[in-house]
Amino acid sequence: MDVSDTDYFDLLTNKVSKLSGIVLDGYRDKYLRRRIDLRMRVVGITDYKDYMRFLETNEGELAALIDTLTINVTEFMRDKTPFIFFKDNLIADIIERKQKSQSKLVRFWSAGCSNGEEPYSIGICAKEVFPEDWNISIYATDIDEKCLKNASEGVYFKDKIKNLDYMLRHKYFEKSEDTFKVKKIQNLSYRFKRYDLTNDTPVSKHFDTVFCRNVMIYFNETQKVKMISNFYDSLTKGGYLIIGKSETLPPEMRSLFEPVSIKDKIYMKI
Repeated sequence: MDVSDTDYFDLLTNKVSKLSGIVLDGYRDKYLRRRIDLRMRVVGITDYKDYMRFLETNEGELAALIDTLTINVTEFMRDKTPFIFFKDNLIADIIERKQKSQSKLVRFWSAGCSNGEEPYSIGICAKEVFPEDWNISIYATDIDEKCLKNASEGVYFKDKIKNLDYMLRHKYFEKSEDTFKVKKIQNLSYRFKRYDLTNDTPVSKHFDTVFCRNVMIYFNETQKVKMISNFYDSLTKGGYLIIGKSETLPPEMRSLFEPVSIKDKIYMKI
């Protein structure tokens, strides 16, 4: 019996899932085909059967494919308006609620943190507003180990911080020739960890804000619902969820959140 192109594609994605530990069922088929086809063109292969054999015999190809599947295009304060809204509006509300509970600890989650630009942007915004003696904890996760390593090192070229003004660069970075390294700031901590948004259980239940921007666009509807449900469980009462401007909450999840800024796609947990 002949095996179709679709069958070989399914066999390939199952193989990649087993080898990498990444559950590819959460990604749209069109997206997977487009990204895998791109990698196949790079190595000069035209069909999925031959590419499966190539994966088996070429060390390092799996890592290259995973890098292709998990796109990481970020910069500091990329699309500034959600960060401005977070800094100018949300933080004041968080401070008021924390004061009522007599707590000086705030926790944020950057889900899909890529090379670290987003969690560090969150940290900069937070330190500019929260009182000096408050503890700011930022949990940053991604499925890509290479990105997490880059993020934890916190070293960036100038083009990545082009959206930050001179004062913020000077305050939060140490310049060394043509790179900028994130400074260690008192009462501001970061934790970087591998996490699969389509498969793993919620990381905590006490986050004040979850940032997950421009990640959902790669997932199917079932996985979107699971992911948003996990975010809901991870947020404290009245906590905020910030998603990408081109993204929307699944219909099943909309009753769980109150829109705060439709323009910036910011929602509050009901």
